Amino acid sequence: MSPQIMVITSIALAILVGLGVGLFVFAFYTLFNQQEDQGSGRSDVVRRLKNIAEGDERERKLKDRQKSQQELKETFLTLADPIAKNLYGQNKTYQSQVKALLTEAGKPDNDLAVSQFLATRVLAGFFVAGFMFITCLILGLNILWSMCAIIFGALIGMMMTQMQLRAASGKRKANIRYTISDTLDLMIVCVEAGLGLDATIKRIGDEVAMMAPELAYEFRRVTRELNAGIPRSDALQNLGIRCGVDELRSLCTLIIQSDKMGTSIANTLRQYAEDIRVKRKQKAEELAAKASIKMTFPLVLFIFPPMFIVLLGPTVINALAVFGTHKTP
Repeated sequence: MSPQIMVITSIALAILVGLGVGLFVFAFYTLFNQQEDQGSGRSDVVRRLKNIAEGDERERKLKDRQKSQQELKETFLTLADPIAKNLYGQNKTYQSQVKALLTEAGKPDNDLAVSQFLATRVLAGFFVAGFMFITCLILGLNILWSMCAIIFGALIGMMMTQMQLRAASGKRKANIRYTISDTLDLMIVCVEAGLGLDATIKRIGDEVAMMAPELAYEFRRVTRELNAGIPRSDALQNLGIRCGVDELRSLCTLIIQSDKMGTSIANTLRQYAEDIRVKRKQKAEELAAKASIKMTFPLVLFIFPPMFIVLLGPTVINALAVFGTHKTP
């Protein structure tokens, strides 16, 4: 028998022996646990109590980790807050824009939240600028290029936070537009079932939490404002302004007008729900019509050239080979 065959045979025997030992240990461990479970009637209770204790311990560690992260975040924000005040403290217009974006994104919109966002923007600029500085040191760039890269990184970092907030606001608006028609159907059912407008708003806030969490949050907020004594018209106007969605703002205006004129709110809601569905259908048709135009540039730049290469490439190669072999002397 050759040495290579002997080595392969030895390795295979070692693998088989290892697998056998592992299976034996696993079987013995499983049998031992089953016997322990059968011999002790309280094993399930002990195991459950142990799982509960381990779950409490994991929850406590998670809370401690979150607390430490929050403290670290507050420390960084405290350090960046004076710089943010020097940069944006006098620009009241920009602060009002940030507050409006925070409101539309469903985030806290008080003065503290605005200050924290501005400080976060400054921190993002510093972090990206520091990353660019380290990159310039590694690459060995000169001072001029390094300064340009650091300034560019700071601007990119500060713009990223603004873009993220705008994206969150746009996503929330899109979700509200997508779910407002189904929410209107539920409102019609509640009104026709005999519920008052305030009770309908409260019921909507409780029922659509899974389907439309954004609208559920807004309706619950309207309910809290009504319980606080704010007039219904003012609470609905605040709802339309707060979300920044034209469909919801028009809905609030229709409800206020129907309430003042004494007309049927159910008929108003039903007609408005149909109008919203027609607008959604027209929007979908518009997007479908634009899709062919938007696909033109990717087709021309990325799909047609590889297709031509695959189809015409062999022909061109064969033609070059044929003409290359018949050169004139």
